[in-house]
Amino acid sequence: MSLPESYLKPVVQLLAQTASPFDVPADPEIFSESWLEPALRHALSLLDEADVERNAALSSTGGGLTHLFLTADDADDYAVHLRIAGEGDLTVREPQEKSVVLTLAGTMELEAFRHSGDVAEDTPWYVRQFVPENIYACHPGTLHSVDQSEEAAQLVISRNGTPGQGRALTADEYREALGRIRTVLGRTIEAHTALALEAAPGESR
Repeated sequence: MSLPESYLKPVVQLLAQTASPFDVPADPEIFSESWLEPALRHALSLLDEADVERNAALSSTGGGLTHLFLTADDADDYAVHLRIAGEGDLTVREPQEKSVVLTLAGTMELEAFRHSGDVAEDTPWYVRQFVPENIYACHPGTLHSVDQSEEAAQLVISRNGTPGQGRALTADEYREALGRIRTVLGRTIEAHTALALEAAPGESR
């Protein structure tokens, strides 16, 4: 199943971006579009359509994060997971796959490290907090950790494997996570809509 909304398809193009700071994204216009509410609604629709038994086996939890499998597109070679808080302690990861992350709800903090020595000394060279409607790319081999609030959720679009680590979810765990994250995303849509309505009168003046 592909992502039907044309405004999200350019995100997949970022999977071809290298780690070089000189490699400009193929379609930088995505950063100026208001994509948050459509992405939230699309995530909710994917949750409603989820095949619980199948998706649970393709999901994982560990190192403080849970990756819920939502869908995949074999033609364009990418998978979509919803990342939320999970079981286990915060872990420094070294992903083997390239991924692009769209932040939907809550807050998350990313710490990146140059090498294992920095990890041992707990001296990250890059620290950033992300809020809803941010986009970032994570490249293979990048040592990093992700710490997020219980209300945080991100769409993770990746190639060459599952972005999570740890054990697979049971169907019951996947079902429970669906119910919890539906509430979070629903509240985020309501808050985003309310802010848009408050801003509308000022824009019309």
